[in-house]
Amino acid sequence: LQTPEPSNTTSTPIGDVLNTKYLEITNHTFFEDLLFTIVNGTLVNNSNNTINSAEITVQFYDDNDTLITSSTENAKFIILAPGENSTFTVRSDLGNEIVSRYTVIPGGDIEVG
Repeated sequence: LQTPEPSNTTSTPIGDVLNTKYLEITNHTFFEDLLFTIVNGTLVNNSNNTINSAEITVQFYDDNDTLITSSTENAKFIILAPGENSTFTVRSDLGNEIVSRYTVIPGGDIEVG
């Protein structure tokens, strides 16, 4: 007989992306490293405008679908010309919280003129 695994074991959370009109997250990964919860990925400027201050926000949710916290970090390259991409890393110290899902949201300022 096999015993069922305890219900408090962690599994990889489900990751969603909420792309904007101008910026797209093309891939992302989730992992935990010591005290930090980390989301890495790639951001692409799909617009005809330069994006300044490119950043990524990650919202972390628990198994009750309650927002634990959100963390925002700049992309590696904060200025993206049309068609350019950049990697990103968003780190958050969530203490003892267990993430069941997360949402990745790109952002930045659209250069005009």
